[in-house]
Amino acid sequence: MELLESQKTKEEWKFPKNIRQIGEPGTGRRILIEDYVYTFLHQMTQSNLTCIKTAVLTGRVEGETAVCIQGALEVDMGQEIREWFSHEHWREIFHETGKWFDGQEIVGWYMANPGFSAALTDELKDVHIRNFQGNSCVFFQMDVLDQEEIFYIQKGSSLVSVNGYYIYYERNDRMQEYMSRKKGGRGIEPEGILKDRAAAKFRNVMQEKREQNSQKKLLAFLYTSCMFLVLVILVIGVTMVNNYDRMANMEDALHQISESLVTGEEEDQPVSASSVEEGMEEENRQALAGGTAEPPSGSEAGSEPEEEPSAEEPDAAEEEPEGAAPEEANEPEKAQEPQEAPQEKEPERYQVRVGDTLLNICRQRYGNDDMVAEVCELNGLEDGDIIYAGEMILLP
Repeated sequence: MELLESQKTKEEWKFPKNIRQIGEPGTGRRILIEDYVYTFLHQMTQSNLTCIKTAVLTGRVEGETAVCIQGALEVDMGQEIREWFSHEHWREIFHETGKWFDGQEIVGWYMANPGFSAALTDELKDVHIRNFQGNSCVFFQMDVLDQEEIFYIQKGSSLVSVNGYYIYYERNDRMQEYMSRKKGGRGIEPEGILKDRAAAKFRNVMQEKREQNSQKKLLAFLYTSCMFLVLVILVIGVTMVNNYDRMANMEDALHQISESLVTGEEEDQPVSASSVEEGMEEENRQALAGGTAEPPSGSEAGSEPEEEPSAEEPDAAEEEPEGAAPEEANEPEKAQEPQEAPQEKEPERYQVRVGDTLLNICRQRYGNDDMVAEVCELNGLEDGDIIYAGEMILLP
């Protein structure tokens, strides 16, 4: 019952956030050592490089997950390995542990032999197996001269080395007090402050690296997005240019086809009677303007000169008998009547075709460009260049 209650009251352990990895810890049971403990072991070994230094490690075991080393208790057991961890040594260890690290359990031990490589000998292996039972106890061996550090953990009846471990940073008041007492009450200000600053600097460096990585990812995303947008714009621009060229070529082709169709229709269109009448009237006007016509045969010498008969009645003078002189004398007056009061001709309606302009229409209709202004005035057009296919216009 006491064991169950102690397990329930045991604080829930969480993996520390501020850590520094040494080597490759792997995926099995992890070894974590607090920064003040790690610093104390280094200082203890460097204080005297002529003898072996040993210490007992305290902390907590988190099942098969991790072994956390939270304290280190220096134990002077002499230089003879066979005499280590005697009953007197264990009595002193339990007393000091209850005084400085109450509530923590013994999780292993430490040894440093300056000048000798950190190698596991049979004697050290026997010492560990004889005094530290269970797979949760570790053996930490260090050579400060060669800067060699190795953790061992028991598996079955043998010790195997661990490829890596973690140094974590947290507030460790018990270890700080113990370190201050070992220094004769001088405190741990030089090393402790240095380590605190190193931990803070390490955390700041890690934070800056995380921020730089996030900024690099953001810049890479923005660069990729910009390149994609540029490619899209280029594709759209090339497509629009190609479509514009195609539309321009198609418009030119349609214009040429419409012009060829209009030209063919005009060539095939027969000459109308109205155009023949207009041509005859134009000839009459030119004859009247050039002089009078010769008098017909049978007229008297004192009679007025007779005009040439109109084009509408070409055979009237020939069929008339010779005795009809009075009627022949009045014929010039009748021929002049349509010129004095000519009958106005109604404008012709014309449907604009594709490609037509007023200039082309006037050239085809009248043979010159003089009628453009009159056509514009008749149809109320302000700009003679603006006409639309299918539109009906009047031609005078």
